Amino acid sequence: MCAAEDNERTVKYSDMVYEMLKNDILNRRFEPKDKLSETTLAKLYNVSRTPVREALHKLEKEGLVVKLSDGYHVSFLTKEQILKIFEVRAVLEALAAQKAAENRDPEMLKRLREAAEGFRKADRSNPLTLAQANSNFHDIIADMSGNEYLRDILKDLRNKLAIVRVDLFASSSRVDQEIEEHWKIYEAIEKGDPKEAYDAALRHQNNLIEFIKSKRMVGGILV
Repeated sequence: MCAAEDNERTVKYSDMVYEMLKNDILNRRFEPKDKLSETTLAKLYNVSRTPVREALHKLEKEGLVVKLSDGYHVSFLTKEQILKIFEVRAVLEALAAQKAAENRDPEMLKRLREAAEGFRKADRSNPLTLAQANSNFHDIIADMSGNEYLRDILKDLRNKLAIVRVDLFASSSRVDQEIEEHWKIYEAIEKGDPKEAYDAALRHQNNLIEFIKSKRMVGGILV
């Protein structure tokens, strides 16, 4: 096998390991602070250590894992850190909604409506599915803003909060509120009302902040 083919196979394996490990972290197979041994993961996913190392490096960039003196661990955020990130995110999500309403792209509006409906119809017994549907809705708004810098910053913040966001959808009452708030954001953008879109998105984020404040942090999990 030539070097190019060997490298291509390693890349494919690393992508596969990345997807499996990310899913396992978000599904709590690995808990916050857990050590992620390259050797153990290689055996678990039946690959060599090289694609595992590449996958861990990619997840580190996304904020799902952190490299400490003794190796990689699943990331852990304190409640204070979570709230600080949401404080920043709140203003930026509101700005993205405002810009989306100003742009009001018809094709993107169709996608946004479908995303709002997709979240409403998502399996309520699966917090990860709900979190992914929620991300899709907010990602589309970020794309609609037309500002690639704003989009990239929001993506980075969502990556940092990926594990926590799964916890948020373990509450059925919060899911009901999310559905209603998403629809209000969509309607404001669909109307092309920048101020209403900004206010609806900011209110949505502030409600999330208050919800988080009402929760306890136990072993890296919001309960």
